Amino acid sequence: MRPTLPVFLLFLGAFLPAGCVRNPVTGRREFHMISEKAELRLGEESKKSIIADYGLYRNPKVEAYVNEVGHRIVAICERKGIDYDFVVLDTPLVNAFAVPGTVFLTRGILELIDDEAELASVIGHEIGHITGFHAVKLIQKAYGYGFLATFAAVAGTLYAPTLRDTQEYQAYYDTLYRGIGLIAAGFLNGYGRQFELEADRSGLRYAILAGYDPDAMISFFKRMDSLNDEDPAGLSVFFRTHPETPDRVDQVKRMMRSASESGVRDRSFPRTETARRAFQILRSTSARFEDRFERYQEIVGSIEKRVPAAAGVITTHTYRNDAFGFELEAPERWKFELAYGKSLVRLVHEKGRAQGELQAEFLDPDAVLVPGGGGETAGMAAATGAITSGQWSSRVEETLKFRKRTGRNVLYPAGESYVGTYQGLDRTGRPAIYKIFYLVGPARPRAQGVVLSFAAPEESYFDYLVDFDKVMKSLAWRNGD
Repeated sequence: MRPTLPVFLLFLGAFLPAGCVRNPVTGRREFHMISEKAELRLGEESKKSIIADYGLYRNPKVEAYVNEVGHRIVAICERKGIDYDFVVLDTPLVNAFAVPGTVFLTRGILELIDDEAELASVIGHEIGHITGFHAVKLIQKAYGYGFLATFAAVAGTLYAPTLRDTQEYQAYYDTLYRGIGLIAAGFLNGYGRQFELEADRSGLRYAILAGYDPDAMISFFKRMDSLNDEDPAGLSVFFRTHPETPDRVDQVKRMMRSASESGVRDRSFPRTETARRAFQILRSTSARFEDRFERYQEIVGSIEKRVPAAAGVITTHTYRNDAFGFELEAPERWKFELAYGKSLVRLVHEKGRAQGELQAEFLDPDAVLVPGGGGETAGMAAATGAITSGQWSSRVEETLKFRKRTGRNVLYPAGESYVGTYQGLDRTGRPAIYKIFYLVGPARPRAQGVVLSFAAPEESYFDYLVDFDKVMKSLAWRNGD
């Protein structure tokens, strides 16, 4: 869809304050079509989306420590003029990620990091994404001028939602969620090899300037690589979002070797003041570095080891959950994987073009939905009847950022389900069509609310409809055996 004339004129206004800027990390001049204000607005909205998906880990001791180390790195980075926040996500997945203004670390990655120097290198890497404007570049690479015109307006740089018609109003919010989806999807996909390696270079410089042992970055890479052979829960995300370990280790070794040979000889290494000072420290025979192993172990040791509640048992083609009392099967060419965020389990197609997720929660006895809004949810008023699958879908749909297309009741072996189709973005940030099944199970002693969602690219959605239906037909309630 082409931007309307008012939106296009607003884009020109947003274009001028952005324009050509010098990247403080590389020292090179770049053309940015998104202003810093718009960039930070996108980061704030993406932050809300990621926290909603994965949840916050509440441990004041750990939170304060991560913020302390994070701001120690911020103090020596090239982009100090913005506010930084450091967030710990309550998930066993091993990952770290950054959006403009915010660095995320998962509970899982904190449990695998060995000392404060390794933590500093991980945080430094993520700050490198922010200082290098990687979110801005990702959007510019993914979308054309029409999107950027509307995004400049949506981001709040010059434009308020005083929209003249329904089409313009819808474009406003579609654009906002599209930008958020692209950046938030980076949690599971990374920023791409080029930007990840650039962030490694930044992370190493920042760790050195902050007084941390530069060898910690290599030790972290090596340990993650060795653990990958053991396939601990949640580690696959880290390797999917970052380059191959040998490439990362080789780059760090080349940087340190270049410093010892009294000069930057690799053109990929920046010739900035920050880089010059970092190399100067490495060449100094009097430099002393810290790893703060004991302090890290004492603080992170307060993270309790958890077995995910109601995790269930996964085999390649079967998923069984005794806590909720059901099981289901994956069709040919599909498999189950460890879930992300609020989901119990994921389904992925072998070609990676379609995906599914299963969520469930227990509902209060005789739960009903209270009409009229006001924040009421199921079970918060006197019950007049059990919640139906259709009512359950209405409750869930309030949290979805999708455009609804169709909806109807369908009878499956597990019971009457409400089935809806929607337009939105999948977890990779691509436009997709969703098919979502909502089902309320038997009360034993509490009813189970199940949401089984599938997404596929718009152009191939119909190729997977039969498979989606097969999964739903395979869902069966167990009798506690």
